[in-house]
Amino acid sequence: MIQSGYRGFSLVLDLGLDRILIPLAIVLGLAGGAMIGTELTRFQAPENQFMH
Repeated sequence: MIQSGYRGFSLVLDLGLDRILIPLAIVLGLAGGAMIGTELTRFQAPENQFMH
């Protein structure tokens, strides 16, 4: 009975962990893409003498 309860508890933890990790991975990917995008636009922007 203890072994059966442990397997059930382990399954609940695994499912709960998936519910946290998947959205976290999506948010981190979007944030990383935004950072890379801003750096690319900074390199591609023409140098303007009046912006300094």
